[in-house]
Amino acid sequence: MGAAETYRQITSKMGGAWRVRPDEHGNRVGMLQEILRWMGNPERQLKVIHIVGTNGKGSTGVMLASILETAGYQVGHFSTPAILNDREVITTNGEMISEEAFVKSYQHVLEEIKAHGGDEDTLTKFEWWTLIALDHFARTEMDFVILEAGVGGLRDATNVVDNPLVVAFTKISYDHIGLLGNDLLEIAADKAGAIKADATIVNYPGQDIEVYRLLKEKAIAVGAKWNTHPKPAITIVKSSPRGLELNADQFEGLKLSLTGAYQANNLSTVLQIVTVLKERGYTIEDVAVAEALAHVKIKGRMEFDEKRNILFDGAHNPDGIISLVAAIRSWHLPFKPVVVLGLLQGKQYHDMLEELLPHVDTVIAVTPDSDRAMSADELAAKIVMMSNVDVEIADDPSAAITLARRVRESSEALIVVTGSFYTLRAIETEEM
Repeated sequence: MGAAETYRQITSKMGGAWRVRPDEHGNRVGMLQEILRWMGNPERQLKVIHIVGTNGKGSTGVMLASILETAGYQVGHFSTPAILNDREVITTNGEMISEEAFVKSYQHVLEEIKAHGGDEDTLTKFEWWTLIALDHFARTEMDFVILEAGVGGLRDATNVVDNPLVVAFTKISYDHIGLLGNDLLEIAADKAGAIKADATIVNYPGQDIEVYRLLKEKAIAVGAKWNTHPKPAITIVKSSPRGLELNADQFEGLKLSLTGAYQANNLSTVLQIVTVLKERGYTIEDVAVAEALAHVKIKGRMEFDEKRNILFDGAHNPDGIISLVAAIRSWHLPFKPVVVLGLLQGKQYHDMLEELLPHVDTVIAVTPDSDRAMSADELAAKIVMMSNVDVEIADDPSAAITLARRVRESSEALIVVTGSFYTLRAIETEEM
């Protein structure tokens, strides 16, 4: 049997959802660390930059990976969820893990699990991919590994790494209420569980003040190093769907090919990490930073298809939608956008719709590619109850973009596809 067929058989058993196992089994990080011990602790061979937060992990991770690669380092990157192909979540120097390499690392993990009485069902999909990523990065001898948390920090599978070089916090906001906590500080306390002794802690510049205090107190308590370098002074000179032009300390007229004003704060986090790494003796020239940022792209995160005038953004919670709307408003578009929207159940849909609907012309409701999807019919009904926005229902994902194009036929309105990464997966799979 070839690697491709073996890969398909393995991943079909894992299922399609990246959902983290609910907490009825308690904290599973200790179990995962035990498995890594059986494997010879591959994670301890790696220089890990652990990125934790609610919004901005993907943008922060991709910008940082691009900078380090351009500076000449070998970089592994673990980031979920995938959009079109699950192998997107594990990359080395921007290239997806091969099916053959995936199978090799999977078999190594499974061999140790079986030797100690477990089987394929011992781990969730997210846990499997986390351990496979760490094994693969050790095999390929990466100089740096950027590891993005899935949900939370304390109980997240990525928290198996007990010696990260840097722990960077992106914006922490309300998400996974109940699973992580019932208010913002409880959620932040869970995420703060990723802070480890001797790691340098980098904090998002727009963090809630109480969250900031909680993170700093945790860092002091466990013996971590809080980054004391001044945050870069960033000014946005120009913003459009194509990207940003900024001034950032010594960088004048810096081009960032990612769009959305909120990316300035994510860039601040990235530049802080770069400063920390340079302080530790790593060589990262300013020219490498500028070159990387001018060409960086992120699948499904404010991703602008200029030819078709379509923006793909996986905003999946109120903060994400607020950032999306702020970007759209800053562009002063001649027409309100047509939005292809699909939401998951239990994702604070009311707050998301309340923020989004005043700024759109028409909504095309779709059903995301997830077992937690809100149906297009249900979403359309909620929108009708909340606003006077025109609503259309796409019977299947393949019809959504066609319907959106027909709606905007008489204008040059931007089409925005958003609401969930699972919405993007449903749409883009059909568009390929």
